[in-house]
Amino acid sequence: MAGLIGLWQVIQQWPVWTSFGLASAALGLALKPGRSVLTARVDRSALAAAGPVRYSLAHLDSLDPTAFELAVCSLLRRDGLAARHVGRAGDKGADVLVVDRSRRRVVVQCKRLRPDRRVGDQDVQRVNGTYRHDHAADFAVIVTTGGFTRAARASGPRYGIHLVDRGALERWADLGEPLYRILRIPDPQARSGKRGPGSWHARRSLG
Repeated sequence: MAGLIGLWQVIQQWPVWTSFGLASAALGLALKPGRSVLTARVDRSALAAAGPVRYSLAHLDSLDPTAFELAVCSLLRRDGLAARHVGRAGDKGADVLVVDRSRRRVVVQCKRLRPDRRVGDQDVQRVNGTYRHDHAADFAVIVTTGGFTRAARASGPRYGIHLVDRGALERWADLGEPLYRILRIPDPQARSGKRGPGSWHARRSLG
């Protein structure tokens, strides 16, 4: 009772400030549950996105060329490789640049095609003409949602260019098999258990 009498006297003496304070307190109590719900939703969203990166072929087929390049970049990072998306007009055959665990530089060219389309030998020749001289890379990889012509399959390995067709892409993107294992690329640092570069400026930069 004494508390109520004291509050009434305060209201009579400072009616405006007291009303403002009571309204603020009520608003804070009303919003607190809402903030808790929002925080919980954000936390659940972050946990849902924290799992391993996987893409079905159907999803990759639905992407535009730039989105496909970004998906390939995410898969490379999932494999523990330092990957940076650089695809743009005049990219000289490089959509993604990579530094792997053995500090080798790799050019990745992405070809988002219909499943029945084939990457031809002219595309292989174009990558061959740029990946060493323009990007100072040790080797190159061409990734496609389609396939490769017989001529492309013959010339790729001869020029140090690894080819990832639709079947290999499914093993990599959807089944989670590491790309280097699929392509049988030696990866001594991975076998020794050493971790890859943590950023583009660690050890060696692609510039």
